[in-house]
Amino acid sequence: MHRLHSALIGAVVVLSLAGCASGASAAKSTPAGSSSSSLDSIGTPLNSAVPQRIRNLAFTTSSGKRVSLAALTGHSVVLSDVMTLCQETCPLDTATLVQTARAEVHPASGRAPVFISLTVDPARDTEPQLQAYRKLFTRPPADWQAWTGSAKNVNALWNYLGVWRKRVADDPGPAPRNWRTGAKLTYDVEHSDEVFFFDTSGHERFVLEGAPYATRSSVPKKLLQFMSSDGMKDLDHPASTAWTEAQAQTVLKSLRT
Repeated sequence: MHRLHSALIGAVVVLSLAGCASGASAAKSTPAGSSSSSLDSIGTPLNSAVPQRIRNLAFTTSSGKRVSLAALTGHSVVLSDVMTLCQETCPLDTATLVQTARAEVHPASGRAPVFISLTVDPARDTEPQLQAYRKLFTRPPADWQAWTGSAKNVNALWNYLGVWRKRVADDPGPAPRNWRTGAKLTYDVEHSDEVFFFDTSGHERFVLEGAPYATRSSVPKKLLQFMSSDGMKDLDHPASTAWTEAQAQTVLKSLRT
């Protein structure tokens, strides 16, 4: 994996929670030779060129458009892992990502940043599912995209970036149902939570790790009703280390300087 060292994988599994849980974050490490900055206190600064084989991986937006990271050269990119059927941290991740997209003041010159929610569950996060998810965030920002793709390509990107994932059976008890179709859910995907920032040349420059700070008003009502008690606890009592919309904007500002 790109940053998640094999020695830490066991710890990640032990620390991960049930129910689309936020696993332990990828190990924080600044590449040799890179300098520290004030951003160190909120995440992990990097300066890593992403291989072309990763940048060329093909994905599909919720509207059916074929896309890739390579096609976004010239834009800074904010990439978040997500699962539309997550009952815990994903609604908070998406809400804060969307709020950041809405609040971001685009530079007078140059191209606007692109915000991407890429699934960790491509089998269920089909184009119709992602389209419905995106519409839950009333008047979704034009620069926020929801992506899916083949399991091969989705796994290749997340493996490169070090996002830990594990498919597990749902917890005992009444099976939750897909908030869009009503179908019973038969499995969950535990995963770590990261937000990745890429500069206009496609270099990976920063990572925010763990669950964010979000407000109830920023999470769509249907997702609030779908969330588990653990998810609501994370929403109402965020960790002191939760990243914020303001911090994400600080990172984006640093990419423009």
